[in-house]
Amino acid sequence: METARSNRLIELRRPTTHKLLEFMASLPCVTYELDHNFITHTVSANVIDLIGIRQESLLGSRALWHERLFPADRDRLTERVNDIIPGAFVSEIHRIINDRGLPVWVSHSVWKINIANHTCIRGSMIPLTAEVRTKFVETDVISQFIHKIGNHFQLMSLLIGSIRRNRIPSEVDALEESVQRAVEFTRSFSNFCQVPVQSAPVNLGEILDSTMQSVASRFAEKRVLLNVSGSRASDGFFLLGDSSLLELAFTSLLENALDATKPGDVVTIESKTEAPGPLPSSIAWISVTDTGCGMNRSVLEKAAAPFFSCKRDRNGLGLTMAMRIFELHRGLVNISSEEGRGTRVDIVLPVTSTAVASER
Repeated sequence: METARSNRLIELRRPTTHKLLEFMASLPCVTYELDHNFITHTVSANVIDLIGIRQESLLGSRALWHERLFPADRDRLTERVNDIIPGAFVSEIHRIINDRGLPVWVSHSVWKINIANHTCIRGSMIPLTAEVRTKFVETDVISQFIHKIGNHFQLMSLLIGSIRRNRIPSEVDALEESVQRAVEFTRSFSNFCQVPVQSAPVNLGEILDSTMQSVASRFAEKRVLLNVSGSRASDGFFLLGDSSLLELAFTSLLENALDATKPGDVVTIESKTEAPGPLPSSIAWISVTDTGCGMNRSVLEKAAAPFFSCKRDRNGLGLTMAMRIFELHRGLVNISSEEGRGTRVDIVLPVTSTAVASER
């Protein structure tokens, strides 16, 4: 009789478990459970639809946290989770890398619980739409901008007071320079905060050609060679976005490379595309490589931070702005550099070979 009762309980559990899994997969978020070593025990089947990661690639591994997260995001999240007590939770907005090698922004909540003397970690990720991402500018970035533009106006105020007292021509020149820097800094921050004003199929090859034509004279003037490799590889491939912003981003990368070089150096642009599966799953890779001064490790770690620059007359927003624009177009940017040997910036973008671009 006891055996029959046990079998009955098993039969009752089966449909319940099945329905629970179906329910989890229907939610607009990815749910998962890890052990204390971050080994994935369960992950909802909708992870492929919402984030673009195969469920089987995550189960039984640490891949969800240790391979799919950017190192800075992973270290920050791991530290926060290790610090919380069972029953508490933390939330972060960050990127996770999908099977195509592209970033997906998620709102991620993680909490710790004790079950049968074991500590486990449960979490949920909600992918953020492009519309949400375009409205998001970190508050610390805004605070830094206010602080820095305030410094410019404080200097202007001091110069104006001195001019009134002494009427020194050199201070008029200094004031004019300060005004110009404040205007340029404000313009750069405005570019940084821009969001796509239109969402239309953009020919990536045409954007690259237009960008190279716009900077050619500056390269020639400095006697730095602008070398193009595979420029036509991206022609005829489209992504959904804003052509003006994309050209602004590529221009900023090339100007950064030009700043890092000296006469006789070379800046090389390479592009290639690959269609690993049915369209619109094509990927475009674009790289900008220079043979300039390069960066040491400590500088490289800060290179993408807003307002960071090794040059006094630079506002430190060019590279950050370019990265933000590519991210708003569902792209990914990676920077590598070696001091004395140059810098390489790799951009990955989702594209199609037709003018009917897809959101995914």
